Amino acid sequence: MKRPLIINTPSLQSLQQRYVSAFLTFIFWVIWFFLWTPLITLFGWLSGLDLIYIQMIELEGFSDIAEDFSGFLISVAIFGGLLGFWALYNFLRFKDIERRAAITPVNNQQLAAFFGVGVNLLGKQQQAQCLSISFDDQGNISQIGTITKPIAIAEKTDDIGNKGS
Repeated sequence: MKRPLIINTPSLQSLQQRYVSAFLTFIFWVIWFFLWTPLITLFGWLSGLDLIYIQMIELEGFSDIAEDFSGFLISVAIFGGLLGFWALYNFLRFKDIERRAAITPVNNQQLAAFFGVGVNLLGKQQQAQCLSISFDDQGNISQIGTITKPIAIAEKTDDIGNKGS
């Protein structure tokens, strides 16, 4: 049996190998974005983003944004802290309680009663290889039939639809 490569199973990598892999991935993503810089600059110039540069950098319009950014960071920290406390509260409240219960299996009598068929007929339908089921307008089963002879699904046809040889 051939063992999988370590690159496909990061759980087999040491912590140092995972850090090196993440660092190299980051470096190569930075290089990849750097290679797209000329094309992004061309699109920015064509769409008039040089005006944004003039307003934000040369005329120091970023100073107002920097003042508002601190308020934004404080809001994010408050909401993140509240969410963290809520998660901690729920973890401590429900940590030893198993609320998930297995679904009780359905027996043939319950199935037959639900679908409105006899238990013997249900057993025959479960053993059949192919069933034909018809539904009424409300989505209820109106007719169930067993197909004993398999239907030929695909015959060799040409592009026009005529049977070929």
